[in-house]
Amino acid sequence: MLQRPPFTRCVRRGLLLAGALMLATVGRAAASTMAPATFLIGADVSALSTLERHGAVYRDSAGPRDALQILAGEGFNCYRLRLFVAPDGKGIVTNDLAYTLALARRVKAAGATLMLDLHYSDTWADPGKQFKPAAWAALAFDDLEQQVRTYTREVLERFAREGLMPDYVQLGNEITNGMLWPEGRVEFAERTNRAGWEHLGRLLRAAHVGLAEASEGRPKPKSVLHIESPHQRERTLWFCREARAAKVPFDLIGMSYYPEWHGDLETLRGTLVALATEFHQPIIVAETAYPWTSDEHWTGRPNLNWPLTPEGQRQFLRAVLQVVRELPDGLGRGVLYWHPESVLTPGQRIWLGGSCALFDHEGNVLPAARFAVPNQP
Repeated sequence: MLQRPPFTRCVRRGLLLAGALMLATVGRAAASTMAPATFLIGADVSALSTLERHGAVYRDSAGPRDALQILAGEGFNCYRLRLFVAPDGKGIVTNDLAYTLALARRVKAAGATLMLDLHYSDTWADPGKQFKPAAWAALAFDDLEQQVRTYTREVLERFAREGLMPDYVQLGNEITNGMLWPEGRVEFAERTNRAGWEHLGRLLRAAHVGLAEASEGRPKPKSVLHIESPHQRERTLWFCREARAAKVPFDLIGMSYYPEWHGDLETLRGTLVALATEFHQPIIVAETAYPWTSDEHWTGRPNLNWPLTPEGQRQFLRAVLQVVRELPDGLGRGVLYWHPESVLTPGQRIWLGGSCALFDHEGNVLPAARFAVPNQP
């Protein structure tokens, strides 16, 4: 069982570190399931099956259709799916392994690239909370480290057996403050305290060992280091420097960008350019969103520099896309939208009242879905 913590003593720290470094080196030489220069236009659609089950319907000019097919027709080529360890099933916290495999099958059937987002939690993991799964809560740190490795390997082996091996894997979600708290917590304000990074480095290396083990004999997914502080450039650079110093391998840097929290576009541009210049790694905007309609949530919010209209939403996304495409040395590799399927649905609490979906309140696809298609009305 994927959620069963091991009770045998794990390999010791030195052995795990050696294995991680060896496998990371092998992994870098392994074939990828995607060409390195593929530019990703995509979205996190993790709630799609849940909302459909409660009555959500998505439409384009041809009428009701599969939302994945609608977005693919507008130029999307990548879908991200989150995975929780043991979600409680309330609302849209439904992303267990069976649910995610079923949705991944639809992604692959649509001919799209699959990005898997491992939260290493039973629920949402983000800068404000990185809770350990309940089944892992009492583990000693060495056992927690081994469990991260085992869980990562077993999840990806299951995807591979189903013919659904992801093309990209996020090992943690928005981990600028670490993951699997309290042991894996790190804070920029306490950056002279080395204990947090010693633990986080071990956890992330263990995850990469699991990824490499699951990839033996098959193309290896690219790993994404997902962070979320473009408005705090020094903090962002600090995190990536520490990850590199801890010998944490990563193939791409993923950045969340929501203007009301993270500043204007020039702030985003400056931070992404700094990352590209220092680390020479491909970069994607792994999450972003903008409202197509105004409601009480948006009153007085900062950095909403485009109209809160369908056209304003499209202008925003085109501007973000331009920032990413213009990064030095062609290192900008994609833009992924957050939760485009969040339409008003009976019995469901919908994020921001559906104001940031890529479909209107009746489920009709919005012009912003064509943000990456040149010369389109």
